[in-house]
Amino acid sequence: MSKKKIIRWLILVAAILILLIVLIVNLGDIKAIWHMLTNANIGYIFLAIGVVLLYAISYQASLMMLTKYRYKKLSVVDAFCISGSEFFFNAITPFSSGGQPFQAYALKRKGMGLSESTSVLLINFISYQICLNSVGLVFIILYYNKTFANIGNYIGFLIAGFTINLIILVLLLLLGLVKPVGNFFMMLFDLTCKIKFIGKRFGNKRERISNYINNMQNAFKDILKSFKIWILAILTKLLSFVFYYSIPFIALLAIGVEINTSNFMYTLALTSFTLTIAIWVPTPGGSGGVETAFKMLYTPFMENFGYTTDEATTISLTIMLVWRFITYYLMIGYGFLLYLIFEKRCGKDEMQFIEPTSTSTQNDENVVLNDENNDIIVKE
Repeated sequence: MSKKKIIRWLILVAAILILLIVLIVNLGDIKAIWHMLTNANIGYIFLAIGVVLLYAISYQASLMMLTKYRYKKLSVVDAFCISGSEFFFNAITPFSSGGQPFQAYALKRKGMGLSESTSVLLINFISYQICLNSVGLVFIILYYNKTFANIGNYIGFLIAGFTINLIILVLLLLLGLVKPVGNFFMMLFDLTCKIKFIGKRFGNKRERISNYINNMQNAFKDILKSFKIWILAILTKLLSFVFYYSIPFIALLAIGVEINTSNFMYTLALTSFTLTIAIWVPTPGGSGGVETAFKMLYTPFMENFGYTTDEATTISLTIMLVWRFITYYLMIGYGFLLYLIFEKRCGKDEMQFIEPTSTSTQNDENVVLNDENNDIIVKE
């Protein structure tokens, strides 16, 4: 991703933050929200920050283990910085699409083969999807009736979001484990590209897609030989989910809501449902959709404690601000810091982003455009 594009996305993130503040001013009692924030228990706020750091470390651990297993020359510091940069690049791009292309680029700069790095990143993403769907399924089974009673027909957005995540996981597993499925997919791609406007737009991507599927199938062959590493990577991802989903519970304690540990699991479920519903939103970090879904889910939950609708709305907006600031905006800074450390370690000349030009792409066969929407270039 070019530096100019990074700046553009950061400006968009800042604009979304301003719109979020405007939305909160219109939806809630800003004075009451400010009062809750300024009188929050600082100890719980620091606890929430500590928990989000535990989330970051456990989340990064899976990719660190997978990369170190496949490429032992990679230092622990570089592995930590590369895995952590995902928080920054995912947060500033739609559908969290920027993290993997940069990580592939960064691993390539550290000497890891492109096919190997792609394989590792695919397995890491599939591990994430396995955890996301497993946790989501458990929570839907446990709390479907309770959630439906609170949000009514809006639960359709939750089921649809979960279904999309599940379809993505099943397709990835089939493409990686069943070779004929990959061949069938490429056959469908070729047939679709016979439609003129589709072929003109996507026909030149055939080789890239075919290589991606081959890398996925090779990745599964490799990881099945080291099944213990994969299981450990999945377990660390699951642990990171628990840390991430628990922060709204801590935020409730911070603002003085009398909530006991018997509600802890349900707050985890509500946070999980929030992110599942927000899968529809194409903005960086799901901004706008995440906040709306959070309010929609947590307001009736607070009403169950005897608060009026206005009071429940104020509480849900307050804890949403705390949760969102810690898990999104703070993590943008965290990921950006790790990216800067990595860039400095590589050297200013080595880590410069290279803008594609017609000369370089035509004359240098060793230049690979990892993702044309992210302007990342890798040289063999």
